Amino acid sequence: MIGVEEAAFARWICEGGQVVLPVRLLEKMEALNLPPEHLGYLVLAMARCQEGLSYGELARDRWIKWCLAEGWARWQGQGDNKSITYSPLWERLYEVWRKNSQEDNLAAGWQKREFNFEKILKWIDAERGSLSITLREKQVIQEFNLKYGWSSDFILIFLQLAFERGNRQVHAYQPIAKKVYESGIDTVQGLIKFMDEQDWVQYKTAEIKKCIGQYGGVTRPQREMYLKWQNQWKFSHEVILRAAEETVRTNNPNFKYIDAILQDWHEKGVKTIQDAEKAMSEREKKDGSHRAAAVKKRINRVDYRNWEDI
Repeated sequence: MIGVEEAAFARWICEGGQVVLPVRLLEKMEALNLPPEHLGYLVLAMARCQEGLSYGELARDRWIKWCLAEGWARWQGQGDNKSITYSPLWERLYEVWRKNSQEDNLAAGWQKREFNFEKILKWIDAERGSLSITLREKQVIQEFNLKYGWSSDFILIFLQLAFERGNRQVHAYQPIAKKVYESGIDTVQGLIKFMDEQDWVQYKTAEIKKCIGQYGGVTRPQREMYLKWQNQWKFSHEVILRAAEETVRTNNPNFKYIDAILQDWHEKGVKTIQDAEKAMSEREKKDGSHRAAAVKKRINRVDYRNWEDI
């Protein structure tokens, strides 16, 4: 049985996030001309990108600057909304794989390879740092294979590129996967190009609207509010989505309500889902104490005078 100290240690490790590298990358380091010490620089840069840094902070980081200079990463987006993508790394690894491939049609025929469902589940668990995949997500992965004809390798590349955008829920990218399939994309290079061209702020904001029961196009104020949460307050998409879910319990869930919750979390230093759950629990306890105090006050105001004698 795991002790309290061991459990606290495990939580501490998982809450810090993880940088997950495929074993194939480690196997092909020599072919990629990537020395072990440079792999360390690459891992440090990836870790920095998970900290929600601004464009300026990213541009000044020594490890990220190294990755950009060496061609392992590149900028994506415009202006202050720029972020780092490691698409060049996966492109170069893909070229190594393609060069070593014995079949000429493998580059455009990933779906012909054997489907390994367990391999995908293990990768997702490692990426999240816990055994957290849901039945719904399993069904979505099976849809990628059975309906779209994607192999496990193609699905893994898709999820790697998708998870870089901040949300690690598989079903969140179901509409994007449908677009990839309908666009006839079946190569890694085509997939990388498609993913880089997506307007992810627009997509994420639309997902928040859907969560609170609002549909239709994303308005400019809604987009700007999301950018504030993401860039100024440094919230991940998962934390923003959790705030949106909290407003669903109210009579009128809306972006202003989400903004109020996130402002409270920002002032309390909330960074992770665990921090958010703790803040909500403390809020519920405080509200319960206030309600109890209000009831007691009303009881103390009861008039016990005998009105018949007056």
